[in-house]
Amino acid sequence: MIEEKGIDEHLREALAHLETALNKSVATVLKNEAAKREIGQKWEGFLGEFFGYIREKGKENKVNLLGWISFPRIWK
Repeated sequence: MIEEKGIDEHLREALAHLETALNKSVATVLKNEAAKREIGQKWEGFLGEFFGYIREKGKENKVNLLGWISFPRIWK
């Protein structure tokens, strides 16, 4: 098994940032229901950019990056 400590560290850090953003998003909407649309747009923008980057990197390198992931296992 390949040990990529750097990748693991970056993924843990990214997850921590996403958890913080999610918690702040929920807290904001709970305080102000009218913020739901704006917060949703922020998440749409982020996810669109993220998946766009995955698609771009895949095309550049001729690999299916999303093919490396078993989505049914994620949703368990």
